[in-house]
Amino acid sequence: MASVFISWYFTSASSAKNHIRVFMPIVVCWFLWVARNQERFQGVRWVVDKIIQDVDYFWEQLGRANKLRRSHFTGDVDCELVQWIKSPSRRRAPCAIAWVKPPLGVLKFNLDASVFQGRATGGGLLRDCQGKLIFAFYKEFGEQDVLGAECMALLFGLQLCLQKGLRPSLVEVDSKALVQLVVSGAIAKWPLCNSLRKVRGLLKDFSASISHVFREANVPADRLAAVGATGAQVYEHDLQLPAMVRAAILLDSRGVPGLHWINEGG
Repeated sequence: MASVFISWYFTSASSAKNHIRVFMPIVVCWFLWVARNQERFQGVRWVVDKIIQDVDYFWEQLGRANKLRRSHFTGDVDCELVQWIKSPSRRRAPCAIAWVKPPLGVLKFNLDASVFQGRATGGGLLRDCQGKLIFAFYKEFGEQDVLGAECMALLFGLQLCLQKGLRPSLVEVDSKALVQLVVSGAIAKWPLCNSLRKVRGLLKDFSASISHVFREANVPADRLAAVGATGAQVYEHDLQLPAMVRAAILLDSRGVPGLHWINEGG
C-alpha cells in the first residue's frame, strides 16, 4: 500500500500534500476498507460499482461543501471533480506588517514558542515606547504541543515580569488560537486549563490586554524561541542576545516592516 501511495504522489505535477493525487488513493482505500468490513461483519455483499459510487459521492459532497480549491488540482485541471469548485482561486497580495511601538510610558511584551521534533521552547521580550529592550528570555518546556508551548511561554514571561516588578500593558502573540482561549475564558483540557487560569489572573493584575499579531510583527520573539539553547536564560541587556535577535529588535525600533501575504478579498 505504501508503494501505491508513493506512486500516486510522484505522478503529480505538484508536491503539495493536499493535492488530489495524494488524497484520492487514501479515499479509495477507506471505502474499500468500509466495504470489506460490511461484507465480513454485516453480510453486505461487496460490489465494486457501489464502492466507486461511494467515492464519487464523497468528492461531490466535498465540492458542495465548498472544500475543494483549484490548488488541489494543479496539473489536473481536466479532472471531472473540478466542476465542483464553487469559488474562484483567490490571488495573494503582499502586505507590509511592522511591529508598532507602544505609547509613551507603556511597556509591550511579545512572546512566541516553537516545537521541533517534540521539543518545545519559548521566548519573549519586553520593550518600551522607543523599542528599547527591558529584558528578554528563552526557556525549554519539554514535550508539549504547539498551543501548550505558546501558553507556557506566555505564562513564564508574565511571571518574570511579576518577579521583576514590571507591568506590561500590551501583550502580543502570533497564536490566534491562544488569544481566543485567553479572552473567551473557555476551559481547556488539563494541564493547559491550569496555565490559562494563571495567565488570565496575571493579565488582570497587570491590567494588560492581549492581542494577536502576524509573525512578521513578532520576529524577535520568534527568533528567541528558536535559539536552541538548553534550560532557561534571561537577558538583561541586548548585547547578551544572539546577533539575529538583536538585528530583529533594531529593525523593529526603526519601523522596518516585514512582508506578509494575504488573500485578496479576505
